[in-house]
Amino acid sequence: MNKCRRLRREDWIRKIRIFVRVIITKIFIRFPRLISDERHAKLLFWIIFGYVPDLKCPKTMNEYICATKIKDEKLDFWRYTDKYEVRKYVADTVGEQYLNRVIGVYDSFDAIDFDVLPTSFALKATHGSSYNVIVPDKHRLDVAAAGRKFNKWLNENFYYKDREKNYKLIKPRIMCDAFLAPKDGQLEEYKLFCFRGKVGFIQHNKQIDGARYDNIFDPQWELLPVKYGYDGFPNDRAPDNGDELIAIAEQLAKPFPFVRVDLYNVDGRIIFSELTFHSGGGLIPFRPKEYDREFGRLLGL
Repeated sequence: MNKCRRLRREDWIRKIRIFVRVIITKIFIRFPRLISDERHAKLLFWIIFGYVPDLKCPKTMNEYICATKIKDEKLDFWRYTDKYEVRKYVADTVGEQYLNRVIGVYDSFDAIDFDVLPTSFALKATHGSSYNVIVPDKHRLDVAAAGRKFNKWLNENFYYKDREKNYKLIKPRIMCDAFLAPKDGQLEEYKLFCFRGKVGFIQHNKQIDGARYDNIFDPQWELLPVKYGYDGFPNDRAPDNGDELIAIAEQLAKPFPFVRVDLYNVDGRIIFSELTFHSGGGLIPFRPKEYDREFGRLLGL
């Protein structure tokens, strides 16, 4: 009983921390000059974790992410972060067969001719994260509502959300992708966290009844007793093409000290999603928290 109460208390504290983070983030998006990138990183980290991070000598994975996301050298990473421009790097490194088909790229929502689009597709802003509208049937799409979303997103610089420098120089555009439709209707994504070019752990993302669940695997596809932001789900196992997923991720990760390689797995076909250099902005706790330091060791911290 005491354990249940403690867990409920921890969940409430976590929710409060996230709520405060959201409010603080909105304030500094509106008034960015009020705080420097370094102080911004330290403040949000303190809100989530309860202590001030050591950005000069980081010891954990999350501290490392916060320390590196604000460095000016990450400005040059825009070409790997832009959802459209990164495709050239993927094609040159692992081949075009791992890319989803792009139907069109647009500078504005008004430039999209919906009459010529297929029935199903996905619209994504190229300069941010989660700026997506998935369209299973365009005849049921509320075009006006989608337009309001994209007009808002295209006027935002995603850099100001978590001060990730790699987003700062990206030109906002809209990319229309081919619709991904697995036979079972469950689009699965594998997020492979690569440390010095080698996979350190794998986050398997799955949507069940409209909710997101994640399991964490080690590079040998053994489940780890750890939670990284989301609850796990039962009866998970290594995919049949697990070795290929790891091989593709490590090829793409080779030039970078740390990167998360996101790959869709659609009926055995691997499709590139994105490269993420600052997973969760360095603001997602591990439970148990010891894994934060353990994964930090893979970076030589």
